[in-house]
Amino acid sequence: MEMTIKDVPSWAIHRRLYDWVLGFAATPIASLALFVIAFVEAFMPFVPPDALLIPMCLEKRRKSLLFALIATCGSIFGALVGFFVIASMTNWVFGAETIQALTAEFERRGSAYVFIAALTPIPFFAFTTAAGIAKLNFGMFLAACIVGRSLRYGMEAGIVWWIGQPAKQFIEKWFNTITVIACLIIVFGWYISTQLTANG
Repeated sequence: MEMTIKDVPSWAIHRRLYDWVLGFAATPIASLALFVIAFVEAFMPFVPPDALLIPMCLEKRRKSLLFALIATCGSIFGALVGFFVIASMTNWVFGAETIQALTAEFERRGSAYVFIAALTPIPFFAFTTAAGIAKLNFGMFLAACIVGRSLRYGMEAGIVWWIGQPAKQFIEKWFNTITVIACLIIVFGWYISTQLTANG
């Protein structure tokens, strides 16, 4: 049996916030709420837009891909805020040595980090800000965000469109595991290709 909002303990703010987000699913402003939530979650801790995207897709399966596009666009615009605004605001928190080390690391693998965070349950906002602090190449940053977020939300919406109601249980149980495995395969393939290129 699912808990109602009244059953949720007063200290469980995260669950109350989650339930509040779910409340938008069947409202006329659901699409706007999805965009705003995806936007905010890309540069600060917040409820993942997946929590609203999935019930919206279940409510109107024919619009699943449209909802995925809305979530993707909101997340990308939010990532730009993290990259340009939040990074500049938090830059002073880190010492020169830390920024130098971060910059060096992101020069080597920054786009991969952003892509992995965009696709998997790793907090996306942390990497959009880190990429901005490290001054990752903007084109690479934007491409990683677009591909990673499009894959994540597109796959979720596609699964709901394909199998309907059972998709909710499948996504909640297996989706994060699948994305992590997919990222590991991609990273491994990238590593092998770079090694072959270096030795070729």
